Amino acid sequence: TSALAKLLHLQPGAKVRHALHQADWIVGKLSGQWDISDANNCLKLGFDASNKRWPAWLEQLAVDQTILPRVFQPGTAVTTISQHIATQFGLPRNTRIVAGTTDSTAAFIATGANQVGEAVTSLGSTLVMKVISDRPIFSPRHGVYSQPLADLWLVGGGSNSGGAVLLHYFSKQQLRQMTPQLTPDHTTGLEYYPLINPGERFPVADSHKPPCLSPRPADDVVFFQAMLEGMARIEQQGYQLLAELGAPYPSNIRSAGGGSSNPAWTKIRQDLLGVPMLAAQHQQAAYGSALLARQGYSDKQGIFS
Repeated sequence: TSALAKLLHLQPGAKVRHALHQADWIVGKLSGQWDISDANNCLKLGFDASNKRWPAWLEQLAVDQTILPRVFQPGTAVTTISQHIATQFGLPRNTRIVAGTTDSTAAFIATGANQVGEAVTSLGSTLVMKVISDRPIFSPRHGVYSQPLADLWLVGGGSNSGGAVLLHYFSKQQLRQMTPQLTPDHTTGLEYYPLINPGERFPVADSHKPPCLSPRPADDVVFFQAMLEGMARIEQQGYQLLAELGAPYPSNIRSAGGGSSNPAWTKIRQDLLGVPMLAAQHQQAAYGSALLARQGYSDKQGIFS
């Protein structure tokens, strides 16, 4: 959801001192400073990450820029904890607070992808595709956005297709039972576009795009595999679109989320995308956050060290 839209909804007539994301509120509680945020969380508040400033067009929306936070790059030491917090929790007074990031970006960092051209697909309730680029790509018409990552950029987009569609038709137990019966070397020939409801964000930005899940075969395993094949095509189309817009086509892809543990789906995706599928070093976003914290502790070590 858009933080800017929420701010515009709340601001008229409200007594607002600071516009805060959840992470910013925690920083405020720990430090007593309520005007600190990071470049990734602030993107949906309208922050211009390319020029590292709040854009002038916010004034046209009557946004009071005095309530907007100071924005730091993820992994930057921004302040220290307050005396009150240090005493309450028995922590050193010089304990640093480091600018963080969004959960999806932290999860990306955790996978071990760190070179231009390396990509991560999140196979969760939805499909999210991101590739490391040496320059940002923005295309609202295609639902493409970029997030700063050290000296590089994460370029990507998210589809409404994904695991939520599978769970609309099958239980988790049924999916586990059917997975060993999948035949990734033999395609079903069904051209599905798996969605629960009409509407797609990426790689096709069409709020009316209908689901395509017919004809439905009598065999549930074939139906399951056809949906996985359809999602793999969406993934391939997504990375192809990013490449056409100027991002690198993936040199390899790591996977995160529940779908990453399905070997048949991995094989289907690898055959279709034509690049190696690598195992993620870590699956938890908390690990990526820990790497950012280490970066803030010592400027001599980068996020990816």
